[in-house]
Amino acid sequence: MLIDFLLRQQCEIQPWLGAQDGTDRYGPSERRACRLQRGRTLADSGMGSAPVDEVRAKALMFCRGEPIPERSRVTCGGEKYTVLSCYRAQGFGEEHLEVMLQ
Repeated sequence: MLIDFLLRQQCEIQPWLGAQDGTDRYGPSERRACRLQRGRTLADSGMGSAPVDEVRAKALMFCRGEPIPERSRVTCGGEKYTVLSCYRAQGFGEEHLEVMLQ
């Protein structure tokens, strides 16, 4: 499968389960094959050509499997990230996840 050929990196995911007593709770770690694209994605200000100062994401990760909850922790290539959003996408010949990381 083409998508598997592109997923050559490994990440560790700690799924966010929610907050209890003011403390974030995470589930057991899971390893997945992935592809991480580093680079900043700027938020759309909705103001046309107005400058945008807010960084929306530091990286975009592609992987397979069940969707990853927002606020989950992801470690890839020695760097730690937090999941901003995760959605199913179609491309590379099959369905995969696209995960925005901060």
